[in-house]
Amino acid sequence: MLLTIEKIVAGGLGLGRRQDGCTVMVPGVLPQEEVLVRVRRRHRRFLTAELQEVRRAAPQRRRAPCPCYEACGGCDLQHAVYSAQLTFKQQILQELLQRAGLAEKVLPRLAPPLTAPSEFHYRQRIRMQVEQGQAGFFQTGSHRLQPVNSCLLARPEINALWQELQPHEAWQQLAAQVSALEINLDPASRRLVLLLHHRRRPRPAERRAALQLCHDLPALKGLAFLPVGHAAGPFIDRDSGPAGRLGSEALQLCLKLPVTPAGRTLELQFEPWGFSQVNEEQNRQLLTLLIELLQPAGHEIVADLHCGMGNFSLPLALLVGEVHGVDLQAAAIRGAKRNAEANRLNNCHFRQAEAHQGLAALQAAGIRPDVLLLDPPRAGCRELVATLEAPLPGKVVMISCDPATMTRDLAALLALNYQVETMRLVDMFPQTHHLETITLLSRNNSAKGA
Repeated sequence: MLLTIEKIVAGGLGLGRRQDGCTVMVPGVLPQEEVLVRVRRRHRRFLTAELQEVRRAAPQRRRAPCPCYEACGGCDLQHAVYSAQLTFKQQILQELLQRAGLAEKVLPRLAPPLTAPSEFHYRQRIRMQVEQGQAGFFQTGSHRLQPVNSCLLARPEINALWQELQPHEAWQQLAAQVSALEINLDPASRRLVLLLHHRRRPRPAERRAALQLCHDLPALKGLAFLPVGHAAGPFIDRDSGPAGRLGSEALQLCLKLPVTPAGRTLELQFEPWGFSQVNEEQNRQLLTLLIELLQPAGHEIVADLHCGMGNFSLPLALLVGEVHGVDLQAAAIRGAKRNAEANRLNNCHFRQAEAHQGLAALQAAGIRPDVLLLDPPRAGCRELVATLEAPLPGKVVMISCDPATMTRDLAALLALNYQVETMRLVDMFPQTHHLETITLLSRNNSAKGA
């Protein structure tokens, strides 16, 4: 079937139409291209097809730099130059807002995308699947393994370690019982931590193999077993004692966050299996943008309702009156409290709770936040928004990693007489269709005090 591609839609697929008007979705194509495709699956309202040949290429097309691109499911936009990727993502966001009925209220406030500092080698953490001793990523749309020797999205230190690790006899011994492998770059030391998702508790021979790896590979900061159905551990942390000593104390990574308006750089520690942004450079830009949007005057009370280990809470604490952080994960709250103490920040308060329960507890204690900071997981924050009651905070900042749940939650906030001051796409994951947004909302003047 010959198609002309009209546009790129959510998921990074190209949309074309058959002569009878039926919609056809195709990966690996670009707008205005004429392509030959083969139908792979028929759905109720559309077809999915695979690309056979590009008859007329778009000027934005490039040869994908990764040799595994066509098979690997990790990236889906490498065939487009980076500037075009940003254009597609902005257009997808605009269309989602239009379909949600939010165009009139939001599109005039939509700013240009926040470009990533690096389009490649930006990930400080990767996770690979392991099958029969081989590691790689799942192929597109399947659970078939695509073995890889390196990844263009990973930091060079990660690729260098992976190439040292693969032929090592100790790794080959360990790999038989490993279902997944994570390699984490410690932002502070530039050394690496291995997380081995083990099918069972490690046996003495496997512990010895892990010790051997840490002894032989100087780039390793440490290693942790994450056995299925068991608590994490044992751990090897070369910085907390003699190299190669097994222990029960959890490993820590360290993120350095410059807070320019305060003239300080914070050091935030976190556990390598806990949540942290994978794109350190873009995370710093996002923090800078957040501070610019809020323009803190030094007296505000901020409620960070998905605070994690303090990625936003602690920098903001340098610039506002009080910060109250809430997170459901106990490890995140432990980390946030530890980081506040280590950085001598005494205007931070953290509690473990669901976001809506944490906010209710603050209000019950007589604390009325001036600013709500929402950075929810993909499911969004429907329950939280549904339970907001007067007096409502003057400002809400919503950082979202899922445009569909973002538009749903945004519509609910607009119904509470908030208005969008600005929205901006944040390109946290170049070469992929994934996009994040940051939105600043304020209460309408006519609704103040409501």
